[in-house]
Amino acid sequence: MTASTTPPQLLDTLIESWERQQDAYVNHRAERFGIILDALGYARPELRTVLDIGGGLGSFSKLILERFPRSKVLTLDYDPAMLELARHNLRDYGDRSAIIEANLLDPAWPDALGDEKPDAIVSSTALHWLPTGKLIALYKRLATVLGQGGVFFNADHLSHSAPGSFFHTVSTADDTRQQQLAFAEEVPNWDGWWEQFRAVDGFVDLIAERDRRFSDAPENLETTPTLHTEALHVAGFTETGTLWQYFDDHIIYGIR
Repeated sequence: MTASTTPPQLLDTLIESWERQQDAYVNHRAERFGIILDALGYARPELRTVLDIGGGLGSFSKLILERFPRSKVLTLDYDPAMLELARHNLRDYGDRSAIIEANLLDPAWPDALGDEKPDAIVSSTALHWLPTGKLIALYKRLATVLGQGGVFFNADHLSHSAPGSFFHTVSTADDTRQQQLAFAEEVPNWDGWWEQFRAVDGFVDLIAERDRRFSDAPENLETTPTLHTEALHVAGFTETGTLWQYFDDHIIYGIR
């Protein structure tokens, strides 16, 4: 069996399980998505093309496609297994959805976009894997990919203060409580979900390749909101700031 012949119902179950798992790690995740969608709707009602970097199986891409029925969304990731799930997840949107396999650490990744020129770029819970220097370099490339007036949103947990500080203590406590409540209801944790995925026929080779590509990709938890906004400013974004915050969960934005 190959990934393309895996029963659709099984893929639907995997995707639904992924969404519940992600909700466990990101309190108010739906609200976080909604704030970005609202901001895009207010500022860019005629949204045409959106690039979702680190888009995984298309969670955010799907919400954008639903909210903006005349838009096209490019879902970019370097994980071949997750992109195969994205193809299934976004199958109903036809040519309004494009799946792009590219490595954000490769300076030439914008070439994978072809002639597409996004007027918005989004990322959700993805860029914390990039080393600080690579993150800064990425922001410089985003500035070249976006046209004048284009907008960028990055939603992620960001470092804010040292362990033992008040802010770190309450942020960690909130994350822990959210996860405990979810896992008590048998929501899978990160490792548990990947165990489910690895057991699915047809994805063995894709997951093996995914493991190879990310074998030396530790999380970078040192980047602060200030680093992100300053890096965007230096990259050429004319306005940067924090659109939304819940404890250590932030939406950073930049206007090109």
